[in-house]
Amino acid sequence: MPSGTLVPRDWVLEQLSGVSPTPSESPAPIDLTIGDLGRLFSKRPSTVRGWVERGDFPGAYKLHGKEWRVPASALETFQKRQRGGKSDAALSAWRAVRPPSAETRSQRGQDSAAKRSPHGNAEA
Repeated sequence: MPSGTLVPRDWVLEQLSGVSPTPSESPAPIDLTIGDLGRLFSKRPSTVRGWVERGDFPGAYKLHGKEWRVPASALETFQKRQRGGKSDAALSAWRAVRPPSAETRSQRGQDSAAKRSPHGNAEA
């Protein structure tokens, strides 16, 4: 190496000790930023921020009270939920409400037809 080259201290210590790192040791997962998620999903940061603020990424937190961070496990949960469909309680309750029956709709149509002027909207 040329003189003046900077070498990481940990690397030098590893070389001196003759111990190589084991392949089973994996680095700690890095939490993702809003920008990272936007690039990953090809979405604007404002869209991703809305997802995070809505709670679509469990475990997301604000770093220093400013910047959102999303753990890798939350990303996996979000993707599984997207593939499998949402099971949102509010949405399920909305779907449980039945639309009016065909009989009720036809009666409404007859009632409104009876109230209409035979000349259309010209007469009020």
